[in-house]
Amino acid sequence: MTAATRVAVVGAAGRMGREVCRAALEDDAFDLVGGIVEPASPEIGADLGELCGWGRAGVTAGERVPGAAEALIEFTTPEATVGHLSYGKPVVIGTTGLEEEQRAEVERAAQSTPIVLAPNMSVGVNLLREVVRELSQKLGDAYDIEVVEAHHRNKVDAPSGTALLLARAAAEGRQRDLDEAAVYGREGRAPREEGEIGIHALRGGAVVGEHRVIFYGSGEEVEVIHRALSRSTFAAGALRAARFVAGAEPGLYSLQDVLA
Repeated sequence: MTAATRVAVVGAAGRMGREVCRAALEDDAFDLVGGIVEPASPEIGADLGELCGWGRAGVTAGERVPGAAEALIEFTTPEATVGHLSYGKPVVIGTTGLEEEQRAEVERAAQSTPIVLAPNMSVGVNLLREVVRELSQKLGDAYDIEVVEAHHRNKVDAPSGTALLLARAAAEGRQRDLDEAAVYGREGRAPREEGEIGIHALRGGAVVGEHRVIFYGSGEEVEVIHRALSRSTFAAGALRAARFVAGAEPGLYSLQDVLA
């Protein structure tokens, strides 16, 4: 029988952190050995099982990374994520909204530490990425591309990392640079130009996450949709990535590498 992977959750008191803690406690393939929270956080010393609604687990939240952890799972803020790279442990990063320089710091850390960086931990979304790339390539320039995403009212970054992931796949399918092709929303007089990829963000209510990629042709429309119905789908993907990264060589990996 394969030994359980020992994981610790960075940002354990957050919504996704609690979801990952719960998923790890419910899965015998994982051993939750710790949860890291902000200094002076009121959750310091709290039982992680009680924090996530699972029941008493005998593992508490703290400020230090437990030495027994084989992999960390991080859902925090870009600034915090970069600061936590000094932990030096294999890590799965689900934090979104990283700026170019912050991503560069992650890449530098990956030279000596295995890191999985994924803007969306959903297995379905990462498989959809390949579908979008192929559709973009096969349908060709005669089809206009629009990406529309919706999230809950409290999501900070817009557009979402997943929308950019899918838009970049569409651009790759046509051998284009997304930075040159992307148009973020439209206002006033904005006729569509050849080759552009529209990206639109909606925010409201408690939407977990919805992403649509639409290919508009002159006589038909092709649309692919992914809806996240629960954050548990992201937690499951993060744990799958943790099992991978715990045994990986130093390097920067995507969820596509995990699924390969």
